Amino acid sequence: MGMVRISATVIALLATAATARAQTYGPINANLPAGGDAIVSRIGGADALAIATPTWTLSAWIEPSALPTGSALIGGFGDPGTGPRRFLALDGGKPSLVTEAGTLVSPARLGSASWHHVAASFDGTTARLFVDGKPVAQRKMATAAAAVSPVLTLAPRANAPVFAGRVANFALVAGAADAATIAAAAARAPDPALIAFQQGSPTWPVQVHQMYGQTAPQDAATLPTSKAPFDTPVAKPVSTAAAIVATGPGQWDVNGWQLAEAPKVVAPGTTLSRAGFDTKGWYAATVPGTVLTTLVDRGVYPDPAHGLNNLAIPETLARQEYWYRTEFDVPAEAAGKHQQLTFKGVNYAAEVWLNGQVIGTMKGAFIRGQFDVTGKLLPGRNAIAVKVSPPPHPGIAQEESLTAGVGENGGMMMLDGPTFGAAEGWDWIPSIRDRNTGLWQGVILAATGAATLGDAQVVTTLPRADTSLADVEITVPVANASAQPVTTVVRAAFDDVAVEKTVTLAPGQTSHVVLRPSEFPQLSVRNPKLWWPNGYGAPALHMLTLTSSVAGQPSDTRTLRFGMRQVTYDISLMDQKGELERVGIDLSKARALGQQIVDGSHTGIHKVKDGWAASLVPGAESSPAVRRIKDEDGLTPYLVIRVNGVRIAARGGNIGMDDFMKRVDRARLEPFFRLHQDAHMNIIRNWVGQNTEDSFYDLADEYGLMILNDFWESTQDYNIEAQDTALFLKNATDVVKRYRNHPSIVVWFGRNEGVPQPILNEGLQALIHKEDGTRIYMGSSNRVNLQNSGPYNWRPPVEYFTEHAKGFSVESGTPSLPTLEAWKRAIPEPDRWPISDSWAYHDWHQTGNGAVTSYMNALATRFGPGTSLEDFERKAQMMQYESYRAIFEGMNAGLWTQNSGRMLWMTQPAWPSSAWQMFSSDYDTQASFYGVKKASEPVHVQMNLPDYNVMLVNNRVGDLRGVTVSAKVVSLDNRVLAEKRTTLTATGETANTAFTLDLAPILAKGVALVRLEARDAAGKVLSTNLYWQAATDPQFQALNALAPVTLQTQASSRVDGAETVATVTLTNSSQTPGIETKLTVLNADGSQVLPAYFTDNYVSLLPGESRTVEIRYPTAKAATPSVTLRGWNVAASSTALR
Repeated sequence: MGMVRISATVIALLATAATARAQTYGPINANLPAGGDAIVSRIGGADALAIATPTWTLSAWIEPSALPTGSALIGGFGDPGTGPRRFLALDGGKPSLVTEAGTLVSPARLGSASWHHVAASFDGTTARLFVDGKPVAQRKMATAAAAVSPVLTLAPRANAPVFAGRVANFALVAGAADAATIAAAAARAPDPALIAFQQGSPTWPVQVHQMYGQTAPQDAATLPTSKAPFDTPVAKPVSTAAAIVATGPGQWDVNGWQLAEAPKVVAPGTTLSRAGFDTKGWYAATVPGTVLTTLVDRGVYPDPAHGLNNLAIPETLARQEYWYRTEFDVPAEAAGKHQQLTFKGVNYAAEVWLNGQVIGTMKGAFIRGQFDVTGKLLPGRNAIAVKVSPPPHPGIAQEESLTAGVGENGGMMMLDGPTFGAAEGWDWIPSIRDRNTGLWQGVILAATGAATLGDAQVVTTLPRADTSLADVEITVPVANASAQPVTTVVRAAFDDVAVEKTVTLAPGQTSHVVLRPSEFPQLSVRNPKLWWPNGYGAPALHMLTLTSSVAGQPSDTRTLRFGMRQVTYDISLMDQKGELERVGIDLSKARALGQQIVDGSHTGIHKVKDGWAASLVPGAESSPAVRRIKDEDGLTPYLVIRVNGVRIAARGGNIGMDDFMKRVDRARLEPFFRLHQDAHMNIIRNWVGQNTEDSFYDLADEYGLMILNDFWESTQDYNIEAQDTALFLKNATDVVKRYRNHPSIVVWFGRNEGVPQPILNEGLQALIHKEDGTRIYMGSSNRVNLQNSGPYNWRPPVEYFTEHAKGFSVESGTPSLPTLEAWKRAIPEPDRWPISDSWAYHDWHQTGNGAVTSYMNALATRFGPGTSLEDFERKAQMMQYESYRAIFEGMNAGLWTQNSGRMLWMTQPAWPSSAWQMFSSDYDTQASFYGVKKASEPVHVQMNLPDYNVMLVNNRVGDLRGVTVSAKVVSLDNRVLAEKRTTLTATGETANTAFTLDLAPILAKGVALVRLEARDAAGKVLSTNLYWQAATDPQFQALNALAPVTLQTQASSRVDGAETVATVTLTNSSQTPGIETKLTVLNADGSQVLPAYFTDNYVSLLPGESRTVEIRYPTAKAATPSVTLRGWNVAASSTALR
């Protein structure tokens, strides 16, 4: 923009200036589709002088694509709303001039789809309007004194309707052009074929910047230091599992692995892979597991999660190869059959040897290595040796400290694509010394007959709106592994349904056997048990058994779980006319029709108001898989997820990496999933695909947690892009085929915070359409039909209702210090207070997105600076309960009017961390967890900010009638300052307004407590909530003066299966409110019982109130337990659990 390339039209206008050196801004050429965004530019320097001139001429050629019925601003300068402005417009299709002093309107409408010249001039007293070179209106205006801000806006989006069409030679010229000059300009029509139009809806850009991480070791003076020595390594018992363990028909786990560093091994693979090789000096390997897991388990290195122990482990672990080997006897029942070894996951590359021969290679952490070993296994003892290579670009570690700051997020390892890119180091995880190298998933031996089964696909559709019928379609790849033709019967059975089909296969042929309800009516399941997200119904799962039989004998058997559920989406997509359409899309229906309806390519993603949006492919507007949605302007352009036809209010969070050492067995991970469920979460994100393993998806299925599933690239224009896109796509294809039957997966993301490079983005879109076809692929985890990421630092709670309260937000977070007990377990005693490098190493950031500056300042202002770890932690929990509750209450306030999803960055930490998570890596739950749990409860009463509007949120499907909502406002000395109540019907799946509290006059006098309660028609308590409120942050320090309160505690317990269920009743018999009472279960030796699942915690009680809390914990982990109390002003106490 600016004074460049001045057209003949503008030259004609310049000639009108009576004085020399007239000034201009323009020309500007723009294509402005109806669904696009405004073009806005702030003008500076000499160009701003043209706008400030008291006399002027504004002109443009316009080609409207449609004539609006109201007033649509075409373009101009200043404030398009109410301030000083100069805009050309169309008013009911009539050209007009709009200024702060008045409007000029042409008496005649334009014809659409043709070019017209529109101009307006102002000579200091009179404004004149011209259309196609002819004067059409004039009037006196007093605009000369008004200062117009130097901002250009074309097709403003704040006004409705909006101008849609093309604009050529838009210009502002100093001086009022006369009629003859404007007529001459109007006679020179532009040739649009020769004009490069700026786009009001540009398409998505490719990456132009990238970061490589640390390019040199950091200054040694900034390395973290500790007052404590490194811990002494402690070896764990070695597994006694047999080398071969049967896990199902014709299938065995291969165990007994040993590990050695390759530089220390002289023998070649031919020798290593023969039975009887002497492995003296090798480590008993932990498999599944990484190299580092083995070395920690064997007592070579200390636990890297504690303090600064990670610094005791050398970076060379990521810069050398390793040998794994094992020996086993082939099971008798495998003899004479087709035999296959499957490596479920190796990071990063592997060369596999069996009995002295190379049988194959594999590359990428997320692809299975499947090797035909028929004829290669020997009778009796066999040996496997695997040479494992780490990612080739491990990068340089950056160690967080108070002086070094947070460092970069990732680096060179992102070049390697399908691997654990976060292991190079991120702002929530240190550099993992082996970069998660090793046999991180298990190894399987399978034996089958000639007809072998592949990765089946199960697709459920719900043809009736009442979901009373589920159509189940099963596609089964079956291959003939023999050298002769084979006739096989393929049978599928689940619940009380069984179907089968016979096929004949040529030698080596693979056929896809499709079992459809149209052929097998029993696959139309009546009154099905559906899979639902947490809070919407039970996550019902069904076990499918697939069998191939030859000559009446079983050849191969596979089992898989699936959920009967259908996911659809409400979303805004750009159509071929440039209009942004709010549509519902059914990709399962599109799959059945053989259609692709969403274009998520770079050229298919367009800039729109409030973000970016993908497109409908040409012709998709008329597809039966696309339906138009009206009256959802507030949700445009954002995604809404529907499961079984029901809109799901997506509440959840991101999991960066489930465990920093990839210890991902079910027993270790299950408590985390249960905690998500307990907090009323229904969605999690597999960030950058770092959690791509069986246990992750299995547990998500069981606990009703939808998954947004990333692949392995991160932030556009920051992180480097994958080098080998073919390798990336091979790993991605295997992941989709392997996990597509999990009902929990609802969205595939191509990249974290950005769209992958075109070759990869288009490849991912194509493979997901081919191998899945039922779920949406979105190139980016943010911005495209989603909200932008952040914030990540502490913000005033009100901002989650205002500034950060729109759309589907995939990442939003704030610092979250673990409990006092958890932090003491993470940080050695000498480093606990004052805040030290050990804190910074465990993510108490001094710089970066999650810098704690605003958090620390707010804590000091509200409650006073921390004086000890105990004092600081007590104040931190107050901050965190309020913040995390506000994040989700802010979503509730605009549910379905402007919000459809809100997800924490992050819910689960990879290691002992203080950044963002709502519970600790050892399952302890801080106040953040209970703030989330409170705000997300099925029926929830809340007070919005800043208007103190009290709402009842009913997340259930049905209405609640006769609910009484009440509020009581009390002073810190328990004087009642205000009360209010009402009875209402709470509509299902929405937030219902009850009343507004007038708190301003009360808060002007000091801090007040607001107690909310909702009861059903029978008087049963549905929800309670308590807020501490003040007019200014310093006023909160009055809470420091609250007298200590001793709560009465009654406790009992009972055994329920493998768990103990404790019931604890707290009563406040004092005259002082008891704030944020923390319950903790401890053993007699002082160790904490974990995991422990509380129905409530950080409980606040006004005088005379009682609360009963139920606690579940593993009986085996409890030894003479007691429940302890502490709180903001609650005296410490302990009560035995008997």
